[in-house]
Amino acid sequence: MDKSSVTEELEALFDLLEKGAITKEEYEAQKALLLSNQEQQPINTNTSFPESVESQDESIPVFIEQPAQIQNQQSHSNSVKIILIIMIGVIILVAMFFIFFSNRPNTPPVNDQSTLSASMASSVITVSAQQPSDTTTEADTDKTGLNLNKKTPEELNKLLIKFQQERANAVANLRSVWAGLDPDFKATVQQEQKDWDSTALAANCSLSGYSTPLAQQVANQYCETMMLNSRAQSLLDEQASSLADIKQEKTAQMDKMATDALKRVNLTWSTIPEDIQQNLNQTFEQWSDEVNQYCLSRPTAQNLTETQINYDNCVIKKSESKIKELNGYKI
Repeated sequence: MDKSSVTEELEALFDLLEKGAITKEEYEAQKALLLSNQEQQPINTNTSFPESVESQDESIPVFIEQPAQIQNQQSHSNSVKIILIIMIGVIILVAMFFIFFSNRPNTPPVNDQSTLSASMASSVITVSAQQPSDTTTEADTDKTGLNLNKKTPEELNKLLIKFQQERANAVANLRSVWAGLDPDFKATVQQEQKDWDSTALAANCSLSGYSTPLAQQVANQYCETMMLNSRAQSLLDEQASSLADIKQEKTAQMDKMATDALKRVNLTWSTIPEDIQQNLNQTFEQWSDEVNQYCLSRPTAQNLTETQINYDNCVIKKSESKIKELNGYKI
């Protein structure tokens, strides 16, 4: 085989290597085989070569191996790019998977062992949460909302002193409110207040469910304080809403009583002897005018209703006094 054919075959082998048809190891093996065969054949002296066989052998590997190194570098770079693209794609798929399943509504569990295990665990937790407890916790039994069963003895003693003082203040406040109520309103709720005093505290503040007698005592003091203050406020509210109607009703009653009293005076006056009537130097009409002027001159009250009631009271008292006087003349 002459040198030109060897060169052509080497170039063909290199083309195959570049195209990826053969590996580099296969290329090196074939190249070494061609070069060894060419060295064994006699050299044709009639053919002129621009370079010796040795120089050709030395130059060919350099010419061939340099593109192979470049090809390896490009292949490595492409492999890195492909790996990066694959990793990015996997990350995107994982993110889409989590987004999809986080927004997905609850569906019946599929027949998968891991899913069934998670579902069974969830159902066990749900059932346990829904089952009623056999024992009520201490905090649940405290109707005051103060968690007295969780307080230390020192804390309970401080609370007891506090609520004892507040209860005493509440009693004083209720008494003060009662004393300041309008007498007419007070008359309408007097029996109600007596019943409240005798039953309300015992009926509403006999609390239970406390772990110690001290906690029980604090709870009772707290409850009674709240009840006393609530009663005082309810009396004020009730008076504000009903006093006007009470006064109006009383005014009508007092007007009728005053009118009736004047009628009784007139009737009594007419039953005494005429000579005694003449000695009185006054007629019933004159007396009634005098009473009217006297009662109108009395100091006015805070409002017209009270003033009218005071006037009627004055007329009634004057009438009763005159009836006693006239009855004395009958004897």
